[in-house]
Amino acid sequence: MVRATRNPLEPRLAADEQLILHSEGGYKENFRSAWRLGQFYLTTERLIFSVPAGILFQVALTTIESIDVEQARFALGRWKDAIAIGYRHPTTRAASKVQIIVRDLEVWRKKLFEMALLEIDQETVDRVMQELDPQSREIVGYLWENRHATIDELAELIAAPTHMAVLLKIRGIINPTAERITGSPLLSFQRSGLDPLTGEKVLFSWWVVTPARAAERTGTGVLVDVFDEGDRIDVVAELAGVREEDLVLTVARDTLTLDAEGPEGKYHEEIVLPAEVRVDSFTSTYTNNVLAVSLEKLGNTREGKQQLSKAS
Repeated sequence: MVRATRNPLEPRLAADEQLILHSEGGYKENFRSAWRLGQFYLTTERLIFSVPAGILFQVALTTIESIDVEQARFALGRWKDAIAIGYRHPTTRAASKVQIIVRDLEVWRKKLFEMALLEIDQETVDRVMQELDPQSREIVGYLWENRHATIDELAELIAAPTHMAVLLKIRGIINPTAERITGSPLLSFQRSGLDPLTGEKVLFSWWVVTPARAAERTGTGVLVDVFDEGDRIDVVAELAGVREEDLVLTVARDTLTLDAEGPEGKYHEEIVLPAEVRVDSFTSTYTNNVLAVSLEKLGNTREGKQQLSKAS
């Protein structure tokens, strides 16, 4: 029998601790110290830097006081973006600072911020709502008051013609506005979550982001929603950091393929459609890293495949 071997660099986690992100990278403790290379682990409780000899650095998320991005001199004198983390030493309570360089730096910065510094209160919600259109304000206000809601509830709330219209409000307006104001998205979709007030298990719903909700959003891939709207199929996809000119869509009879390259890596997503579609009759828009594609269902016309170099 073949037994799985544990990565010797991977730290042992407590029973209720979850691993959120993992990446190789560089760590620097102060101005005079040299960069050390190893493995970073972000859990629901701590940020850990591990080398073959063991854990070189770890900090509890509750002691982090600041998260910034700044230029740092790395190998061969090259300057690179680094995440600067300010925290309180657990024993001396002295203010300390480290720099880390990781692949997918913006993903790590956002997740660290959400897990360590994000505070959603009425004042924060009000600041975001002031810059939203009336329908977006209704969505945010309803979720803030009721904690969670399905896409059907939100569509009925604002009398949206389709589910896609609600998603475009959330991903194209509400969350980008919240990121600009607070540094983090405001709303998060969860396939399964527990309402802390009622103990109820809630399925396929939108929530206001909290550190607990942020811990559940571990994926960094493409977020895709597909809706069958009768005579057409609507697809909404969120692509972090991808430029419109780098996005390639390929429409086949029953498949939409997304190819792109952004700061979080290469994207290749094959989306199986719930019905056959016309490859010569579709529209697409790309705003705030949200791609919306509307495809006409296939009638009696026999179609093959068409490629579009960018959203248009």
